[in-house]
Amino acid sequence: MDHTGIAIIESNWHRKQNLSVRSLFDLIANISCANPNAYHYEMANSEVAIKEAIPRIASYRECRHPYIATHGDDKGLAFINNDRLTRTELPNLLRDIRETNGSTLRGLHLGSCLFGTERLADFIYSDEICVKWIAGYSEVVPWIESATLELLFFNELLQHSDETASQAIKLTAEKLLNTAPGLVKELGFGIFVRKQGTGGAKNLLARAYDDDCANNYDE
Repeated sequence: MDHTGIAIIESNWHRKQNLSVRSLFDLIANISCANPNAYHYEMANSEVAIKEAIPRIASYRECRHPYIATHGDDKGLAFINNDRLTRTELPNLLRDIRETNGSTLRGLHLGSCLFGTERLADFIYSDEICVKWIAGYSEVVPWIESATLELLFFNELLQHSDETASQAIKLTAEKLLNTAPGLVKELGFGIFVRKQGTGGAKNLLARAYDDDCANNYDE
């Protein structure tokens, strides 16, 4: 593998701090491709910038897994200049990308607090869009804990790069359920796919929210 397929769009987290997810993805790329540069990275600090970046990156054939790293809440993605991308605008972008020639997107990871809810996924999958899965957090997520979970997530996902998008994400979900159900539940992490036939979203990690599963992990 010469490229992870990961494409990061990151906003500044704080005006006077240089926090970034780049070091995490340097590690993931080095593990998977023996090359810390084997992923796409750019910054977007406004609504206009991210609306331009997402469809453009979707046209890059090597970019299959966009990862959006910004602040967020249950109403949308939030940028350092107080701009927002709302839960209505995101599916509009994904629907438009579906018609983009050359797009090879397989999934979308929302690396923000509170925005990656089943309600959002239901709303997105009520229409025809370009991605087979959506992952994200429904809770406020601490930096270290979320980085740990994302390392597990992407490391497993990239091991199944020869599988179909649907099979790869199912295998990744099973790995997280077997190794870190407690962390999944604590962070409100979900991996959502379209329900067959009916539309709407199905959470592949729903079993982590079962008390027996979490208790077994804690033991």
